[in-house]
Amino acid sequence: MASSIYNNIFKRLAQKELILPFFENAMLADNWPNSYNVKIDSSPYYGLGDNYFHPSSHALMGARELYYRFHPDTRDQIISERKTLQSHITLAIGSSLHGVIQTQMSMAGLIVSDDDIELEYINKEHHVRGRADFVVTHPNGERVLVELKTQNTYAFNKQESVKPAWDAQLSLAADNLGYDFGVLMVLETGWPYRMKEYRVPRNDTLLSEIYQKFDFVRESIALNRPPKYCCPFDSQTMKSCAARGVCWLAEDNDREESPEAM
Repeated sequence: MASSIYNNIFKRLAQKELILPFFENAMLADNWPNSYNVKIDSSPYYGLGDNYFHPSSHALMGARELYYRFHPDTRDQIISERKTLQSHITLAIGSSLHGVIQTQMSMAGLIVSDDDIELEYINKEHHVRGRADFVVTHPNGERVLVELKTQNTYAFNKQESVKPAWDAQLSLAADNLGYDFGVLMVLETGWPYRMKEYRVPRNDTLLSEIYQKFDFVRESIALNRPPKYCCPFDSQTMKSCAARGVCWLAEDNDREESPEAM
């Protein structure tokens, strides 16, 4: 049994994982406490209605949808996702697992201060506000930015690379908190609760595209001129878009591309 445990740690080291080998070693130590408290943040989404672009929800969204979501004349007409028991439980489980891992990382000595958990940043130039999950102080002294993601077993088994949305979110945090790279840690939400990590360099090309889009959306709002359509009429994307009622399906929409489109 002990042999298989250490084989797993050595395997992680051989795969050049930066954090998980040390986390696993600490978790398996004989001095791990029999009980401990975990603080769960169940407060409403911190950025609700603050009029900032947010990395997790807006980074890869089309410019036209962002225009309607942020324009003062249409933002109150956005179709909200219907809340269900399942959506509440999903959010609660994700928040709980984040709290557990953050607490365990602190107990393992990898998070050295509460100030290294849920680090907030505001980029006034491009009107972006976000949070990073935590920063680990590696045994070699290096400070490493970490974003934690949770996935069910099916998605965990299928995931072989970093999702574009994850890349965007981590890159925005790295750029605004002063890091050249970060680690995406992925946790399986069901048994056997496997974990894996990706070391991700800051994607400056993607950042440039995101910042340009955010700036363009704000300029378009100031000019009261919608960007070009993000999706074809009557497409599945249109049918599921939260801004469809003020975009393609608006009563005064003649369904023609704007000559002023980007």
